[in-house]
Amino acid sequence: MFASLIHPRVLTALALLLAGGALSVSAWQGPDSAMLVPRIVLTIWCVMALAILIGELVRRVPVKNVTLSPLPLLMAAVLIAAIATASLGFLIPALPLVALTLWLFRIRRPLPLLVGTIVIGGGLWFLFHHVLLIRLPALLTSGLV
Repeated sequence: MFASLIHPRVLTALALLLAGGALSVSAWQGPDSAMLVPRIVLTIWCVMALAILIGELVRRVPVKNVTLSPLPLLMAAVLIAAIATASLGFLIPALPLVALTLWLFRIRRPLPLLVGTIVIGGGLWFLFHHVLLIRLPALLTSGLV
């Protein structure tokens, strides 16, 4: 029984449930009008995490070959990029994050990795900044980057 509790999928589902619960506490304390969508999303998040956790516990898959998942690395990179966005702007943290994501999706050749990073990272910035007119955090005071 204990071996099924320390299975990586069980631990990931538990971590997602705890994170969703912790975020829900702050979301339910905010103003009603601005927090409607985050409350709905966090409720769906918690229900799905609970369903996955129950499903994994019922399956009781034994731990035979433990492999490291890239998910914790990607989660840590997203957290670091989100924190760095406040001081570095959107574009500078987004480019390494996109490159890491492409690397984890096994795009390893240099040219497709570089082109994908520039097109996706720069394209997101261009889409939000110039097309949708949603101003992202800027590094330079002129708002160029």
